[in-house]
Amino acid sequence: MDIQLKPLSLDPAKLDGLSEQLLRSHYDNNYTGAAKRLNAIRGQLSQLAWDTTPVFTINGLKREELIAANSVYLHELYFENLGGDGVLPSNGLSIALTRDFGSVERWRSEFTALAKAMGGGSGWAILNWSPREGRLVNQWAADHTHLLAGATPILALDMYEHAYHLDFGAKAAAYVDAFMRNINWNTVYPRYGAAVKASALSFGVEPSAVNQATAQLIDVRRAETFADANDMITGARYADPADVSGWVGTLDPERPVVVYCLHGLDIGRSTALSLRARGVSAQFMEGGIEAWRAVQLPLVPKAAA
Repeated sequence: MDIQLKPLSLDPAKLDGLSEQLLRSHYDNNYTGAAKRLNAIRGQLSQLAWDTTPVFTINGLKREELIAANSVYLHELYFENLGGDGVLPSNGLSIALTRDFGSVERWRSEFTALAKAMGGGSGWAILNWSPREGRLVNQWAADHTHLLAGATPILALDMYEHAYHLDFGAKAAAYVDAFMRNINWNTVYPRYGAAVKASALSFGVEPSAVNQATAQLIDVRRAETFADANDMITGARYADPADVSGWVGTLDPERPVVVYCLHGLDIGRSTALSLRARGVSAQFMEGGIEAWRAVQLPLVPKAAA
């Protein structure tokens, strides 16, 4: 089956510093061209006599298939990233970036420096979710073939010259700055949440299955959410999910850990995965404290805790 093009989900005439001409040329020529090339390659592969085809033909076609496929997928991610104001709100992704890079600004500095270092060459700057490391990772990629094994791309910045030369010529750094001003974090955040969810499927526990006598219960609601809360789970203690490295050493290595956030979504899940990557036997509570509350399990006033 031929791969189908995804339509632009943004208005290319309304981006800040990236022209409509640039966006349409990029979409019509490079993305569309990659999709046509992928379909043509797969058409040839479907007709191969695999037992008699020379190995160099097989090798060449499969390599070109990988290049074309990743070009399609990364270009789709690239266009979906755009159309916003570049401002990342306080949410689970900002917490994860702070946890994994020290701060959102530290991440931004590293990501933009990586992209600008690629100026004049070719490739992609990619923000990945790595389930192996339980964290977000900035990655250099070239030739559409270098992706981090097992990781899910969350944000992709095209650093091939076709992505910027019509507007910026050789000024790749100005293009990177313009891209950052146009990120639509409302599309990036759900992609991050879905990647974390897929990684954490095996590590959830229902509130009724939590053994309060043996588990270390850690409240990892956002700092702002916790500050506004009136209660917490009996026997739990609070720990900032943006500072896992600062408190992981205070955990008892002999006891299992159950973390919970407000709704049991990406904050609780990613905190459990971050702990597991550090060697801690951690689970997250399905549904968070709201699920605990719904089944009327014991809570205590926050001040008393």
